[in-house]
Amino acid sequence: MYLTIEKALKLPALNQVEVIGGSQGLTRVINSVSIMDHPDISWIKRGELLLTTGYVFKDDLNAQINLVRELSKRGSAGLAIKIKRFLSTIPPGMVEEANKYNFPLLEIPYEMPLSDLLFSFTYELVNKEKVKHNGGSVEVFHSLLNGENRSSSFIPQLQEFGFNPDRPYILLLINGTKEEGDSFVPIGRMLEKLSETEREDFKYWNIDFDGQLIILQGKGMVTDEHLLMQAQRIAILLEGLISKDNPGTSLSMGLSKVKKEIYNMKEGFIEAKKAIQLGSRLNPTNINDYASVEVEDLINQIPKDAMTQYVLSMIQPIIVYDRENEGELLKTLETYLFSRGRIEDAARALFVHRNTVKFRLSRIEDLLGVDLKSRDIAFKLQFSIKAAKLLLHD
Repeated sequence: MYLTIEKALKLPALNQVEVIGGSQGLTRVINSVSIMDHPDISWIKRGELLLTTGYVFKDDLNAQINLVRELSKRGSAGLAIKIKRFLSTIPPGMVEEANKYNFPLLEIPYEMPLSDLLFSFTYELVNKEKVKHNGGSVEVFHSLLNGENRSSSFIPQLQEFGFNPDRPYILLLINGTKEEGDSFVPIGRMLEKLSETEREDFKYWNIDFDGQLIILQGKGMVTDEHLLMQAQRIAILLEGLISKDNPGTSLSMGLSKVKKEIYNMKEGFIEAKKAIQLGSRLNPTNINDYASVEVEDLINQIPKDAMTQYVLSMIQPIIVYDRENEGELLKTLETYLFSRGRIEDAARALFVHRNTVKFRLSRIEDLLGVDLKSRDIAFKLQFSIKAAKLLLHD
């Protein structure tokens, strides 16, 4: 029922991995697997197998020995080191220490990508969990995504999957259909193709939940901004892989805002879903994040009649002017406001001379009877333009 080091090494995908030390400890159970080039011992959990290139301790004998000792004391499942990248062989001191503590020390051949190894271990762990829980291996994620009442059992269940409840995470929802209307679900295979560099600092959980949902969490101390940027990069990479391998696929992706608490998972899912729904109406891209459409989401909750009345009261004169004169006052106003009132930036974005922008802005002020330098007016106009776009695409 449990995956031990010994059982794992008998799998065809892992038969090139060799036991270099601590062979008496091969019955240690693997609960999770991580790739870390800068091992943080304080973060290692019981039953965690650590994969590394050994870069950070390649020239430090004391650090090598201490790592093995501390991992063993913390109940780690084992340590696997990829050789011939930074270490030509596994140092004898580490082997001796591994034998002393019956701590499995494994050698990964240079030709084997750490990402492939991580996937093989994770695949087996997930399958073991499915057997162990009678098909309910991701039940804890489904419970949180459905917003079920708080349960103290959620935290240990998440930890069994390697999910750290104390670290921020972000949700990426992927919806796609093929031209013939079939459901599109090859996300697991696409994740396998992400490079080692893309996967070594982050953990992923792929869940079938109203589409394909990927939960992304950093392995170390990752800032919210870095986490969002990485999630956006992963989405772009997956978009390219999916489009290449599945031509004719209609694809849409939505990212939630960064979440801090496990009980915010349902909120994150709703945000990712709204990012897809609103993004598809407003932007010509397949990937949208909720932060970029959050204002539109709030506007969308206003009754349509009230929204229409407000938009007309603010910007109807320039809408009418553009329609009657084939003008671009509304586009100019939107670009100017987006450029935070910088005429030069707006001119570059519009591909016109700055004097053209100045003339149009003067015309807008005359038609609306406003001062565009007023922050209050600028906010109301931005709000109105966003609302107008929603009404236009309704």
